[in-house]
Amino acid sequence: MKRAPDLVIFDCDGVLIDSEILYCKIDAEEFTRAGYPIDPVAFARKFVGISFDKTLEIAAKEMGRPFPEEVAERVNARVAEVIPQELTAVKGIASLLDRIGIPVCVASNTATDRLRWNLEIAGLLRRFDPHVYSAKMVARGKPAPDLFLHAAKQFDVAPERCLVIEDSTVGVGAAVAAGMPVLGFVGGQHCWPELGDQLRVAGAFDVASTCEDIHSVLEKAGLLAL
Repeated sequence: MKRAPDLVIFDCDGVLIDSEILYCKIDAEEFTRAGYPIDPVAFARKFVGISFDKTLEIAAKEMGRPFPEEVAERVNARVAEVIPQELTAVKGIASLLDRIGIPVCVASNTATDRLRWNLEIAGLLRRFDPHVYSAKMVARGKPAPDLFLHAAKQFDVAPERCLVIEDSTVGVGAAVAAGMPVLGFVGGQHCWPELGDQLRVAGAFDVASTCEDIHSVLEKAGLLAL
C-alpha cells in the first residue's frame, strides 16, 4: 500500500469464517458420489473462491454431462446440518474488527441469504450489517471486479483507497482488476502450503498467516483504534 486506505473490504469464507474446510469436505464427497471423484484438498485447490453454481458448471463440463439436480439438494441439506454445529469465526478476527478505525464491509461470491446466515452463526453479522455484499447483487462475481467496485461505491471511496483481504487467487484477481491493493490471507484451515506464493503471483502485495499478521499490516498503516 502506498498510503492508508479509507475502507477495508473482507472476503468472507476463509477470511472471516473458517468455513472452507467444511464446505470442501461436503462438496468433495457429494461430487464424488455424483461421478466426479475429488478429495477435499483437491477441491479446495481447484474451486475455493468460485461460486457454487460456477463450480457445478466447471465440473459438469469436465464430466461431459450435467450434474443431477439432487447433488445441490444433498449439499444444501448437509450444509444446513453441519454449519450451525461446526462453523466458527477465524481465530482472532473479532478482536481485530473491534480495533479497525475505518469503515469495513464484506464482499463475497456466496449467495446473500447464506452469506448473512454464515456471518450470524459465527457471531460477526452485527459487526458489518448492513454492509454485506454478495455477487448476486452485481452482474458478475469474482474474478470480475464488479463486486468490489460495488462495495466501494456504497461508501463513496475510490478503488485505490480500499484495502481488500482475500484468501483465493480468484478474489485477489478481482481486487487487482478493480484497482485495489489486496492482502492475501492463508490462516484458514483449508489452506495449502503453496497458497501464499500463489496469492502473491496473483497480485497480493503481502500475505498474512494469522489475524495477528493482518493486525501488523493495519497497525503500520495507522488504521487501528487505540
